[in-house]
Amino acid sequence: MPYFNKDDIYRQFAKEINQKADTTIENLKNEIEGIKDANYQRIHQELKATVNRSLEMELSELNSQYISQVNRLKTDYSKNLMKRRRELLDSIILEVREKLAEFINSEEYRVFIDGKIMKINNEICDNSIEFLVKKNDKVVIDAIKDNFKGDFKIKEITEIEIGGFSVICHDLGILIDETIDKKLKERELWFYEHSDLAASR
Repeated sequence: MPYFNKDDIYRQFAKEINQKADTTIENLKNEIEGIKDANYQRIHQELKATVNRSLEMELSELNSQYISQVNRLKTDYSKNLMKRRRELLDSIILEVREKLAEFINSEEYRVFIDGKIMKINNEICDNSIEFLVKKNDKVVIDAIKDNFKGDFKIKEITEIEIGGFSVICHDLGILIDETIDKKLKERELWFYEHSDLAASR
């Protein structure tokens, strides 16, 4: 049987205690490290989520502001574009009206009216008819008197602004509109609808 003195026993116990203490300390260190890592990960994820939520809110707000600004710019651009298109179209129509005013004061206007009245001679009813002409349009009045064969009355009206005439056959309920005003209105409407300058819908 081996002999152990007190110092040997003490050293043996001290060694075992130190080994167990080292193991326990190592386990505690590992556990603490694990808890620390887990808490670090949790805090990191929470911070990341908070930052992401904050960024998403800011981005969403910025996006809303951007969309609002873009829509406002588009609206302003559309309004300005439509206004400019309307100005260009109106300037073209105004120029046409000026050219028509020149035409009304030319010899060609009388030739034009004579041709229209000759055509009316062949197409209108034989009964008495009424001519509607622009107030003080001597060219049309003289052309009717010189060229129309049949009974007629001439009525001067302010509704005709440019020139030409309308014919009414009351017996048959026929109205023939040979005014330049009507032709211009038709062409103006067509132009506004088909011109590349017209605002797209």
